[in-house]
Amino acid sequence: MSLLPRAKLPTPMLKDLLKRQEGFSRFPYNDVNDTSIGFGRNLSQIGLSEEEADFLLDNDIERVKKELSRFDFFEDLNSTRQIALISMGYNLGISRLSRFTKMINFLESKQWAKAAQEVYPNSLYAEQVPNRAFEISELICWGDDAKSTFKSE
Repeated sequence: MSLLPRAKLPTPMLKDLLKRQEGFSRFPYNDVNDTSIGFGRNLSQIGLSEEEADFLLDNDIERVKKELSRFDFFEDLNSTRQIALISMGYNLGISRLSRFTKMINFLESKQWAKAAQEVYPNSLYAEQVPNRAFEISELICWGDDAKSTFKSE
């Protein structure tokens, strides 16, 4: 046991050193038989904490909202219908969501039931992820009235 005070690490210096040594990759890469990302974060052995994943989710939600704002009608939708589209955009990506042209046209003209039917049951999306597509279609169809049906746990 040492009687000397423990040295406080200069965190900015350490971060600068690690960033320089590791380099940055926004996409996963092979790192000596492991998968890493960012500044050498070992996803294979360390993964992500729930807090880190939640931080990423918040960033992704903001990104999708910004991408959806290109649709003139998006800001005029009630919050429940916005949530439905954000969920779809998060899952599919905006380019694939944009292929739902009939749904988009029905949303623009406030034809909620018809827009919902383009998600479920009238889509490949409904075949691939039926539960998710059904829930999104209900949110689109019923808007704020659907909130009592779909509560967060």
